[in-house]
Amino acid sequence: MPPRLTRERIQQLSQRYRLDDHAVAEIIRSGASEPEFVEAVNRMSRGGEAVAFRNRPMSRTVARLCEVLASAGDGLTDAD
Repeated sequence: MPPRLTRERIQQLSQRYRLDDHAVAEIIRSGASEPEFVEAVNRMSRGGEAVAFRNRPMSRTVARLCEVLASAGDGLTDAD
């Protein structure tokens, strides 16, 4: 079983974004794996990587992560 995501790992994987504490806690509570979190971030991105996922169905966990990222609102912002 892969290790659970930690706050530090979430921040590393989403360096382009700033997530508030609530969003990070929801992501950790989801029990998501690192690949699931990366997929959700890529699906939520506006870049070309999201295109690769268009025809691929989402797992429940990835769908939940996308909901969390979408509801983060101002907590999920470009950090450019």
